[in-house]
Amino acid sequence: MSEAEEPSREMELAERVRPLVNEILERFNQESITPPEAGMVVLALVSRLLEVMEGHPEPRRYFILNLINIINSYLVQEAGGAPQGCPGGSNSPD
Repeated sequence: MSEAEEPSREMELAERVRPLVNEILERFNQESITPPEAGMVVLALVSRLLEVMEGHPEPRRYFILNLINIINSYLVQEAGGAPQGCPGGSNSPD
């Protein structure tokens, strides 16, 4: 798959799963699931999914890479910019 096809594939997948995600979040609201509890549900699902994908190394690696990228993006956002030592990041103190 070419690099040009990758963003459209990801957008297609995002549009396909969006209704399911919205249903899950609505269910959490109906059940009065707190954010920490919802986080534990998500972690349990990730753990279970990794078990299920054990016999499928390429999709598993792709999933793990995406998960790491999401977490890294979140951490960069929380830190207020690119981490030190990364391209585009600042290596000098403010």
